[in-house]
Amino acid sequence: SFARAAWGAFPTRIGVGEPPAMTSAVQDAERSQRIRLALYAFCLLASSVGNQVYFKRMTSAMPNYGWYLTQLSTFVYVPIFAVLAGTGTVQHAKPGLLFKFATMGVFDGLSGTLMVLGGVHTSGTMQVLLSQAVIPTTILFSVLLLRKKYHFLQHSGAGIIVMGIILAKATGGGGGSAGNLVAFNAIFFAAVIPSAISSVFKEVAFKGFDGDLDVNVLQFWVAAFQFVTNFLAMPIYTLSVLGPQRVPLSEMPALITGGTGCLFFLRDQVVMDCGFAGERPCDHCADAWAPVALYLSFNVLFNVFTILVIKHGSAALSFLISTLRMPLAAFAFGSPMIMGSDAVPPGPKDVLCLVVIIAGLCTYRYGGVLLQRREPIEFASPGGYDESPPQSPGSASSPSLAAPLKGRRKPKWAFLPLFSTGGVPSSEPAFVQVRVAKVVPRSAVRVRHDLYHRLGAASPLNSPQYRHLSPPPSPNLNPMHYNDAHQSEQADFSITGLGQN
Repeated sequence: SFARAAWGAFPTRIGVGEPPAMTSAVQDAERSQRIRLALYAFCLLASSVGNQVYFKRMTSAMPNYGWYLTQLSTFVYVPIFAVLAGTGTVQHAKPGLLFKFATMGVFDGLSGTLMVLGGVHTSGTMQVLLSQAVIPTTILFSVLLLRKKYHFLQHSGAGIIVMGIILAKATGGGGGSAGNLVAFNAIFFAAVIPSAISSVFKEVAFKGFDGDLDVNVLQFWVAAFQFVTNFLAMPIYTLSVLGPQRVPLSEMPALITGGTGCLFFLRDQVVMDCGFAGERPCDHCADAWAPVALYLSFNVLFNVFTILVIKHGSAALSFLISTLRMPLAAFAFGSPMIMGSDAVPPGPKDVLCLVVIIAGLCTYRYGGVLLQRREPIEFASPGGYDESPPQSPGSASSPSLAAPLKGRRKPKWAFLPLFSTGGVPSSEPAFVQVRVAKVVPRSAVRVRHDLYHRLGAASPLNSPQYRHLSPPPSPNLNPMHYNDAHQSEQADFSITGLGQN
């Protein structure tokens, strides 16, 4: 037909010679992208469940070394981010930024300390339920500190989550009373408060920062300050409310040698006056290394796949996976194959509490979707400027030609996911808002060069009619700039004003 002949008349070098093949290639690329995203989502779900389960197994394997485990799960990230950040760790070491890094590290470190300490005598199912309190707590501090507005359904979802947690404690759900002590449940619950404050602070910490911030530099300094905060949090372990788990401040340095001997040399340190009611647990260091190593591995994988899912999918997908993690983790805690003798099968009360909290999470998420439709978020665009074209002059709401274009130079912000350096997975991944680097516009020469390059006509002198007029190529030019088929006949681009790069 005429249309097919006209379509085939275009040169194949501009990518329109064979539209069916191109369509097939695009479909194959999209199919490959969907398969890759599905694989990332499955790995995120598996690693998040493993992170949740082996956090409990780690604290159960070394219950007398909570402070040591907190330091270990934080310190492993310091050299990793130091290598990734390189010299940027020193270049960004300015007082203003260091104060922001320190603030995040203090709150994250305090949250990790309370979570590990409270997790010793908090059952796995109760940990799953209590950790969801970070959502209503974050809403509370966002409203109080930032005057942030939420949808009515988000408030309702947060209220339902609180009701589910209260129901778990009131009915004896969350794994029963065998593995739960009220004081340690309260400590574990208190860990969500500094975590929520840290999340709120990360939303506004870099609003006044105009430079480019490497996320690896940010995470290095946050992990370093978190490591220091764990030392400052030592007095928490001296509280009398901890009962037999209380450690005098003078004995805290001995936890370093004791934890190292238990983990790496399999030496039991606590073997006397332990194991009975009113006494601290006895050490079982022979098998302690496996849960600790698996937790650290799952934690790294969880962070990596969280970033991959957000990069190739969306934050909403990661939220959905975190919701699916709740029932899977609860049933994993009841599996003797996974938990061994510590397995506690979920009962009807546990299932009821899970259903209530999952309903609250879904309500909260749906309210966020409605709020985004009503008030589109302005931070999502990856560009430095508003890349959408202005409205046509004929539209009713378009401004006059003399009027300034409002909003064209408004800076854009992006949410960057951060690693979680310890504790159980949160319902929502940790984000920090940073200003996106401005896009530098191309020069007129570069635009013309790119156009000719895409058309496959780099110079008029490449035409067979004028090729004899082309001067010989200079021997000083880089041969990589020549066309493979005409390296010896390449024209001098100085005649046309087009650059070689």
